[in-house]
Amino acid sequence: MKWKKTVLATSLVLASSLVVARAQAASDIQSVIDETYVQPDYVLGYSLTEEQKTATLGLLGYSSQDRDLKTMTTSAYAQIMNVADDPSLQLYSSVKIQKLGASEPLKVKIVTPQNITKVTENMYRNAAVTLGIEHAQITVAAPIAVTGESALAGIYYSLEQNGAPVADENKALAQEELKALSDITAENQNKEGFNADKLNVALTDIKKAVADGGGQLTEGDVRTIVEQTLANYGLTSSITTNQINLIVNFALNLSKSGVITDADFQASLTALKDSIVQQAGSLFDGVNLNMDTSQAVEKGKGLLATIWQQIVTFFRNLIG
Repeated sequence: MKWKKTVLATSLVLASSLVVARAQAASDIQSVIDETYVQPDYVLGYSLTEEQKTATLGLLGYSSQDRDLKTMTTSAYAQIMNVADDPSLQLYSSVKIQKLGASEPLKVKIVTPQNITKVTENMYRNAAVTLGIEHAQITVAAPIAVTGESALAGIYYSLEQNGAPVADENKALAQEELKALSDITAENQNKEGFNADKLNVALTDIKKAVADGGGQLTEGDVRTIVEQTLANYGLTSSITTNQINLIVNFALNLSKSGVITDADFQASLTALKDSIVQQAGSLFDGVNLNMDTSQAVEKGKGLLATIWQQIVTFFRNLIG
């Protein structure tokens, strides 16, 4: 009996160390930005002609005194996105990333909105928070019309080249989130009752509720959170069942990830939500911005308590 208790205690110590390590790993991304991005970092799309490079650098505000430029090739894209290298892939979206003060929210500026056809600034911001970025200035440009989805890969590339490896699950979740948001927005363009800003704010609430619930949320819990939140923002009538399923699947995957163990994740979401609401003027008048979307989660179980209980239960079952 004594050896079982010893094994349990040792296992819990090791497991708790792993939980802390995962949370710290996510926070390391912002630490690298704070230390390394005092000068802006630039990542250009591989497919740009020399003339397009010059024009893009002008749009991004590049100075010859800035650090060396980076180019995301198709092989680099394949490596960071964990896909097969396709030399015919067209990469035109380019990004600039620079440090911001800790008190400033994450900012994204698309300087060629006419050429980024599918992704909005707030979609990039939501996905960047999922990556683990808390505060930075991100600028996106493209010389021709593109969807803009590859710009997120440019952000990964910049971070990894500067010593901040982005976890594969963070990349996958950010890509899933960006695709869901952009697809839903494109499909509901000009549909009565739909608003992209409301969808983005709703998603910040959904992600916060998922983080509150920790790893014990069932698919039913997640679906309740999503449906209640969308209804609160008046989006239920315009969003289809398939589109709701996209959000539910993303939120369920998020609930099972290490992303939600980052201590700064919820604070970043709150800052993003407040920023979008403030910029939107009267759009959110009459909306309950303080709705507790975590009511579907068992009360009294905080995130750390939930994670810890899962660890205890796992090892107790393991050793009988």
